Amino acid sequence: MKKLLLFVLVGLPLIANAASPSPSDSLLKVLRAEIARKSIYDKQKDEQIAALRQKLYAKQPSDLMAKYNATLGLFEAFKDYRFDSTFHYAQQLVDISVQLHDNSKLAENRLRLGTTLITSGMFKETFDCLREVKRRWLDKQLKKSYYVLYSWAWSDLSKYNADRFYAPEDRERKYRYLDSAIALADSGSFEQLILKAQQQPNIGPHPSRYYMELMNRKLSAHEEAMVVTGLSRYRTGDEKLRLLAIAAINDVRTSTYRAQAMLELGNALFDRGRLDDAYFFLQQALDQANKFGARMQRYQVARALPVVAAERDMSAKRERQHFLIFLASVVVITIITGLVGFIIFVQLKKVRAGERVIRETNRLLAKQNNMLWEEGRIKEEYIGFFFSELSRHIVKLDKLKNQVHRKVKSGSFDEALRQLENVDIHEERQRLFNTFDQVFLKLFPDFIEAVNAMLPEEDQFKPKAAGTLTTQLRILALMRLGINNNEMIANILEYTVNTVYTYRFRLRTKALIPGDDFEQRIMGIEIATE
Repeated sequence: MKKLLLFVLVGLPLIANAASPSPSDSLLKVLRAEIARKSIYDKQKDEQIAALRQKLYAKQPSDLMAKYNATLGLFEAFKDYRFDSTFHYAQQLVDISVQLHDNSKLAENRLRLGTTLITSGMFKETFDCLREVKRRWLDKQLKKSYYVLYSWAWSDLSKYNADRFYAPEDRERKYRYLDSAIALADSGSFEQLILKAQQQPNIGPHPSRYYMELMNRKLSAHEEAMVVTGLSRYRTGDEKLRLLAIAAINDVRTSTYRAQAMLELGNALFDRGRLDDAYFFLQQALDQANKFGARMQRYQVARALPVVAAERDMSAKRERQHFLIFLASVVVITIITGLVGFIIFVQLKKVRAGERVIRETNRLLAKQNNMLWEEGRIKEEYIGFFFSELSRHIVKLDKLKNQVHRKVKSGSFDEALRQLENVDIHEERQRLFNTFDQVFLKLFPDFIEAVNAMLPEEDQFKPKAAGTLTTQLRILALMRLGINNNEMIANILEYTVNTVYTYRFRLRTKALIPGDDFEQRIMGIEIATE
């Protein structure tokens, strides 16, 4: 009674809290919906760009100023969308500035070119571009942009190096250039406040104060994404997730592929132990980086995604292990029950001259076999279970052999040792593989052809003998029978877990269809009809 009362007082409020979604969960649902709609937003962006291109093509080649303005419009449209096009139009702006003999515009567009280069993580090229800028051509606004770009370049370089030797000096240079840029920015402007929020820690007001001040202003979707992303770095828990979700939603809606919000959201979800969500949004961050062509962002995602994927696999493995422990208990009880039943059956056979019982039992077994062959799903499950259990039996027999070997050896029973040495586990396992291949190909006669249809011709499988499977085909066959755990497959085939994982990864990358769909297609290969 006391336990029941404790559950009512403590458990029910916890259940109620778990049932009510947090603000961040609601926003993550919105973000997933917006990701599903991103092709619509991209289409709108492409239509805007097509209109700007049409304007550029309509300009007379001799009208350099009109051509310059049209090219600048395309540069602005592309700068957060596609790196290669942004780079192309930045170069065009530099060339037109040279033709116009306008040193101020030339300096301004070299800064645009440098900004484009740093978005893709091209550090050397960015610094080379900055060195080509003549400071005497820069007015106050351009000097500020010049210092901002230098600060940005040193900041990203410090993140890339991420060591104790070069990174501190890179960060020090970042802050020096940042201070110069802040001094040139208009007092109280959006740009000044966003720059102040990035100042060296422990100098001046807390950075979150500047972000909060900006949050009270009317901002564009892109500006809001910048502000909430920065503010999220000084928040924790659900509030951090909420802010990053808002930023990522704005990035998707504005087709902004040069953004950090999706990457930081994935990392924050990983820190909270939400592995499936973290993996999904990090994949979206990688997709953003690939579409824009951002080397730095690709590098950051490439460092985070394998860690999340590994932890996700380990979590799934732990869950499967708990289930297997339960299943093993059921199997043990079933085996014991079967042995007891068998002993009783033998005794009854001897006492009652059980010819009638044997005939009746055979009739029932024949009926059950017919039912199993008629029901394809049951047939698949039992064959998969049979081979899995048979493999475990061989492993147990191997362990038993080693144990008895030691005991008999300690008792000097040489004859027993010689008999045990005749047990050939490898031969038993090979026999299991041959039987598995024959039975599996009888059930799935088109399996090899179906797999090869999903692979390039040069990577298709050609078994050495009819009725046999290669190692990789055998891994896929076990997966088709429902054995998807790498460790279990490795135990059955006597490989390491890393070998199985490598084989599966290579097959997914070689497939003609998307990697995420490949294993689903394998599971969809149909069993032969009788």
